[in-house]
Amino acid sequence: MADASMFDIIGSSLLGIGTGGVATIFQNIFGGISSWISEWQKRKTLALMHEQEMVMADKEIERLRAEGDVKVQQAREDRAMTETIIDGQNYQASLAHDAATYSRGRDKSWADFLLVVADFVRGITRPVMTVFLCWITWSTYQHFTGYLSDNNVLVDPNTANEMVRYIVTNTVFMSSAAVGWWFSSRPRNAAKAAA
Repeated sequence: MADASMFDIIGSSLLGIGTGGVATIFQNIFGGISSWISEWQKRKTLALMHEQEMVMADKEIERLRAEGDVKVQQAREDRAMTETIIDGQNYQASLAHDAATYSRGRDKSWADFLLVVADFVRGITRPVMTVFLCWITWSTYQHFTGYLSDNNVLVDPNTANEMVRYIVTNTVFMSSAAVGWWFSSRPRNAAKAAA
């Protein structure tokens, strides 16, 4: 019996060693596979999180870009508004300057007479300049149409027509701009300027 129990002990020891080793090998294999699957899932989760973060970052960039575009547009509109206000202030200052006179509120003396003459000259300058520009326009037109109607023209007729068209067009433009600006954008008296 001693021999049987020794065999039982040796057999169970060998069986324990064999099964323990096999179990350890299986445990290591399954543990390694489980660790690999766990790491793979972590990497996959991290990759998905990174992808979501990139999508969110792209959306944030688009939002910031749109916000920046809105701010740039607002700044452009503010600049245009400021320029309009400044233009209006400059125009008002021009009207105030045009209404200025030298002879108001002075004592009656010989210097006052000179100031009245200065006011008269300043006041008559626009109408005289307008009449002069209108006369230049009409005279230029009449001169060149008469010049081209002569048969003794030494210039090629097409070139002469182009020259006349250029001169007359520019003179008419300058005259109409001057007349329009001088009379249509200015009040006739100080009472209208204040209104």
